[in-house]
Amino acid sequence: MNGPLRHTRRKAIMGGLLAAAVAATALAACASPQPAGTAPSGAPSTGPSLSTLGETPQQLAGGWQVVAAGDRLLDRARKAYVPLKLPADAILDPTGRRHAVGGGSLRVADVAGGKVIAVDRYMMLGFYGGLNPWSADGDRLVATINRKDPFAVGFAVVDMTTGKTTEHWISHTRYDCSTCSFVFTRDGKEVAMPIADRSRGEAAELVQSLQLFDARTGEPTRSLPVKGMPQSPFAWSPDGSRVVARPDQIKPDNVQLIDTATGEAKPFPYLAVWATGDALLAESGNSVLTLRPDGTVLADASLAAPLRAPVVLGPPAS
Repeated sequence: MNGPLRHTRRKAIMGGLLAAAVAATALAACASPQPAGTAPSGAPSTGPSLSTLGETPQQLAGGWQVVAAGDRLLDRARKAYVPLKLPADAILDPTGRRHAVGGGSLRVADVAGGKVIAVDRYMMLGFYGGLNPWSADGDRLVATINRKDPFAVGFAVVDMTTGKTTEHWISHTRYDCSTCSFVFTRDGKEVAMPIADRSRGEAAELVQSLQLFDARTGEPTRSLPVKGMPQSPFAWSPDGSRVVARPDQIKPDNVQLIDTATGEAKPFPYLAVWATGDALLAESGNSVLTLRPDGTVLADASLAAPLRAPVVLGPPAS
C-alpha cells in the first residue's frame, strides 16, 4: 500500500457530507407558489424573499433539491426525507444514490444497500475538507493516487456502472502540484488539478493555475489562468466561462468568482455552486441561499426539522 504524497505538507482532511456537489451548497425558496429561489414577479423586492425548507421536499432553482441535510436523505420515490446513517468521512454523491470513503482503501456503496465497489490501494478523495470527488451525474469518482518507487502522482477514475478503475500518471516535474487534488469539470470530460504557487511557502496553499486532463485518457488538455481550486463540478458555470474557487486551500472562507478565460477574479461571499446560468446556491449557517453572480442574495430559506446543516444539494434527477 502506498503512503501519502511526499510533497503534501499537511495532513489531508477528508470531506464529509459537505462534498461537494456540492460542497456546502443550498438554495432558498420563495414564499409564493413559485419554485423556491425564483424571483417574484412585479416590482423588484427590497430584500431577499424568506421561506422555510422542511419536511416536504421542494424543487429549487433549476430543479435542484436538498439531497441530504443532517441525518436525513431525500427519498425521491416517496417524496420524503428518511433517516440517513453514513460511515465517518463518507462523501455523498450529488444524486444521493451512493457514498464513498477513501484513504487506505476506497469503498463505494449504494445508500440503499447492495452493491459495494472496493479498491484496495491508497486513494485520496481530495485534500482538506469540502472538495467533492464525484462527477456531476454521480456515475464516476476521481481520486488522487501515488507510488513510491519510482515516485509518481496521478489520478484514478472509478466507474460506478462497471466497477472498473483506470489509473493515469502525470509528470510531477512538469505539473508541480502541492495538494495534487482533482475535481471533475461540469461536463465530466476533464479533471482539473491545481498547479502550486509556492511564493508563500508553508504559510499558504496558493494556486498558480489549473491544469486540466482528459478524464478518459489522462492526457493533458489545457491550462487555465485560474488562481483557485474549484470544489465540485458544479463550481463551474454551465457554459464553463466562470468558476467559484478557493485561491488558498487552507483558508476556506476565501472564495472568488473567476473568469476562466482571463483569470479575472472577484471576491464572492459564499462557496457556492451554479444551479443555472444566473443563479448560484450556497449554505449559510442553518439557512440556504440563492444568489446572483454578483453576490446579491435573492432568497433566504431557513432549515426546519427534520432538516439541519450540513446540507448536500443535487441537480434534478435524470
